[in-house]
Amino acid sequence: MTTEFSRRDFLKTSAAGAGFLLTFRIAGPNGGLDASAAGAWEPNVAFTIDPSGIVTVHITKAEMGQGVGTALAQIVAEELEADWKDVRIDYPTSDPKYGLMITGGSWSVNWTFDALSRAGAGARQLLVQAAAKSMGVDPAECVAENSHVRHLPTGRNLSYGDIVSKGLVSATLSDEELKKIQLKKPSEYKIVGRWIQRLDIPEKTNGRAKYGIDRFLPGMVYAKVAYPPVRTGCTHKGVDDSAAKQVKGYIRTVVTDDLVAVVADSYENAVKARDALKVTWDLGPNANVSTESIMKTYGDKAKNDTSAPSWVDVGDVNEAFKRAIKVHEAAYWTDYVGHAPMEPMNCVARFQDGVFDFFSGSQFQTRVMGDLSKKFGVDATKIRVHQQYLGGGFGRRLEPDVILEAGIIAKEVGKPVKLIRSREEDVKLDFYRSCTLQLVKGGLDSAGAVIAWQNALVAAYPSDRYGGTDKQGRDQFSLNGSDHYYDIPNQFVRAIRGETGMEVGYVRAVAPNYTFFAVETFVDELAHLAGVDPLSFRLQMLGGAPRLAGVLKLVADKAGWDRRGSLPKGVGLGIAGVTAQEKASPTWTATVLQARVDSSTGHVKVEKIWCAVDCGLVINPDGVRNQMEGSLLFGMSNALKERATVKNGAIVQSNFHDYQVLRMNEIPDEVNVYVTESREFPTGVGEPGVTTILPALSNAIFAASGARVRTSPYTPDRVMEAIRKA
Repeated sequence: MTTEFSRRDFLKTSAAGAGFLLTFRIAGPNGGLDASAAGAWEPNVAFTIDPSGIVTVHITKAEMGQGVGTALAQIVAEELEADWKDVRIDYPTSDPKYGLMITGGSWSVNWTFDALSRAGAGARQLLVQAAAKSMGVDPAECVAENSHVRHLPTGRNLSYGDIVSKGLVSATLSDEELKKIQLKKPSEYKIVGRWIQRLDIPEKTNGRAKYGIDRFLPGMVYAKVAYPPVRTGCTHKGVDDSAAKQVKGYIRTVVTDDLVAVVADSYENAVKARDALKVTWDLGPNANVSTESIMKTYGDKAKNDTSAPSWVDVGDVNEAFKRAIKVHEAAYWTDYVGHAPMEPMNCVARFQDGVFDFFSGSQFQTRVMGDLSKKFGVDATKIRVHQQYLGGGFGRRLEPDVILEAGIIAKEVGKPVKLIRSREEDVKLDFYRSCTLQLVKGGLDSAGAVIAWQNALVAAYPSDRYGGTDKQGRDQFSLNGSDHYYDIPNQFVRAIRGETGMEVGYVRAVAPNYTFFAVETFVDELAHLAGVDPLSFRLQMLGGAPRLAGVLKLVADKAGWDRRGSLPKGVGLGIAGVTAQEKASPTWTATVLQARVDSSTGHVKVEKIWCAVDCGLVINPDGVRNQMEGSLLFGMSNALKERATVKNGAIVQSNFHDYQVLRMNEIPDEVNVYVTESREFPTGVGEPGVTTILPALSNAIFAASGARVRTSPYTPDRVMEAIRKA
């Protein structure tokens, strides 16, 4: 493979236009506070300790149900030697001092574990030194434990609250000194690795939790945008708002190069006024785009676009195919898939004294600051995102589109503005996971080993909004996963960009789950072509990935892989093993899925799921299990239900009646998660289960029915078509 940049390099060229180094610098004397002041001590940007001893860890990630704040607080508390009952979390307003503020890619723990550990350890060291000086003893004779510093020979102690309230901390630590601190060994952990109740749950169960849609400001008005009938490239030519002005509560019409909107005194009145507008549109170049035209374009590109760059180029594929005894080809298609969070997009925006304040839930505060500072011509420090709880994200709230619209309107009207999209607008204006086509070809030698692998991968890229593609025009986040870990000597993957006029985005899955769909389903097909058990076939090609082999063996054992021959008619087991997009520190995940196929209707019922994950050191075991279970069910929803189609340059679907998501009564009877014990560096668990489901279910359908379904989602009509062909 010839990838020329890491994910950190990629993000350094993000929308903010600058690189961001995540550091936890120890501040000046007493954390920048007057030593005599009775205020909180802020040893670094990670947390503060107040005079009562309360430790507040600042979570710069988005909380959208995954419970990341608790895990990050555990990391800090472990090295700080804080009593867990003293630990709190908050979600600070965006600020460049926090570095890169992004929540995605299962990066939160993986990227911050070392820095947060050193932030806690460094502060502990300063607290010990300050307490020892106050007691007139040798710091070497003191230990920190349960938010206290204790002098071992005498038993005298000072609480962290005492140390802070008396302003005793005056020393500082440099970045170099922080790097030299000896962190704990996993065997010494007291808080990391424990099940601890999530800190965000109490207020989410008693009604005190505030989401973006719950925010109100004094003097606030409501806005609704008149969205164009074509997803992209459609612009307004004229606006007649005479009827809108007659609507009760109407305040004004906002027309800029970017949008047409109305402002009213309530959401309902804003909707009525917006609907009364008469807007003339220039439909632009994408007015005739449809699912059918996209499929034709992608088919032509996959077969004929030989100028597109390679993503993987190992060995000599053409020569290897000449030597192959058996050659197999298959085409895999995935439809557009949305994010479908329960809380629709919303934002409250205020522009006052040259400063923009946004009250919303964002997965990428740094991008908001960067994009909007350029848009409005102000310094990034003048763009403040007041982070709220997110009612679901899944990658959707990486995009700042609603925040931008609210900011434009607020600046125009000079009042705080609340903008809420309806569910119908949300579905129509989502940044969908790209539809894709992958033409995969493989060759086996006389011993049944895979000696040649070729893939033409056609997809649209979201990367232009995230800093652009690499020098070869490739978006690594749209291609990861096609560069798999199997030991195949000759491989060639061509990265073919297929833009369609439909905006696409990154949807929950560490690496796009369409790549693993093609890889793991095709490996299964090659195994059957070779007459080898699909599990054994995989294992013999994973000499370079023992941890992936390990989770495959574990999940096969837990699922009873050897009982396949005794299953009832119409029931089958499918297996898949995947990695994350991080080549340096992937999360190794494998799933076995049991499915029942009704050959008369094409209906597929997932009965049981077994999933094994190796994510390195586990911070909160219950959090890991919750995340894995959620990601598995998210993947099921993608695989069985979710499909967006295109007509006249716009998404056809409008709500959950026609954009179907998994219902509670459709979940499996069992979802079993097995987490391997490991002391390796922690990776991430936000999404890995998602990527296993598409291939595991496709393989289970084949085992149950003999039919290969290579188009996702696996709707009954598609399953029936595959059964008829089989």
